[in-house]
Amino acid sequence: MQRTKRLTKKERKALAPRPAAPTGQGHTHIHCIACGRHLDPSDFDASPPTATYIVCEHRSSFPSCVGCLLQSQMLVSSHDRTGQPVKTAAAWH
Repeated sequence: MQRTKRLTKKERKALAPRPAAPTGQGHTHIHCIACGRHLDPSDFDASPPTATYIVCEHRSSFPSCVGCLLQSQMLVSSHDRTGQPVKTAAAWH
């Protein structure tokens, strides 16, 4: 009696559905990392945009208000230097 063929880890991962990255579509709950303000997906697409994403050296993205951009960039820079998680502000609505 032969054993049935099992999938490798790589094959199982290829078959498993991957969660979608936040693209501003659908319901997402986003907060600024510097001030904690709730950001709507429409804030990223507005003209002029009132929110943006900052990308660290590890290619992770972090949401930020345009007004908090300097402080958010300092938080992400600290994350890049130390390797520690980004110190985010408490969320508020």
